[in-house]
Amino acid sequence: MKLAISGKGGVGKTTIAGALARVLAREHQRVLALDADSNPNLAVTLGLSREQGAQVKSVPMGTTEWRTDEDGKAYVHLCQPVAAFIAEYGVAAPEGVQLLVMGEVLQASAGCRCEAHALARGITGQLVAEADVVVLDMEAGLEHLGRGTTEHVDILLIVVEPYYRALEAAKRIRDLATQLNLAQIVVVGNRIRTPVEAAAVVQYCHNHSLELIATIPDDEAIREAEQRGVAPIDYAPQSPAMQDIRNLATTLLARPT
Repeated sequence: MKLAISGKGGVGKTTIAGALARVLAREHQRVLALDADSNPNLAVTLGLSREQGAQVKSVPMGTTEWRTDEDGKAYVHLCQPVAAFIAEYGVAAPEGVQLLVMGEVLQASAGCRCEAHALARGITGQLVAEADVVVLDMEAGLEHLGRGTTEHVDILLIVVEPYYRALEAAKRIRDLATQLNLAQIVVVGNRIRTPVEAAAVVQYCHNHSLELIATIPDDEAIREAEQRGVAPIDYAPQSPAMQDIRNLATTLLARPT
């Protein structure tokens, strides 16, 4: 299963991506986590310390190139096999999760992140036996869809919070993802505080033909974990949000890919 986590900025994508990766690994899945955000934070959410996270090196430039197949379609060619990328640049996280950071912005006026997007696209397109599950923590917004970064994923999971701009972003993401012919596009409502908020998310998804597969409550324990720089699954494993994320992992594993 290749799973990409998308959504508007600040809706909790990275928290859900990291927790899902850990939960799926506990289900005896070999998990590869790709941090495709220009401001990577997945390491800490996976359970590495802040100090360890700061030492994680992103995959350098020059590791991909564009080629054309025999039908004339452009594709991303990796300059070494995926297994070699993981061996050279992968970082071991708890539960055996392997983390790869696609690239980050280290300097102003340094240009676009084209190669970071291409790398994530190439790795997900050419994985064969290196992982059972790939979890991609995508950059907020729409750019990854414009660049086709999520072209090869099985499931695009759009995280929303119960307010209009986040819900509208989900609709735009779904519309663009449909153009990539992604087979499964689903929504998760996050940080739901009241029954009224839950109903609003349900109603919006119903009105716009968005498939809502889970809602996760607003949970003070998750905020405390993030403030302390600790993975939520380690800090508050029995919190309401973590229990619902476990249920979400079960739901995702049961879906055909």
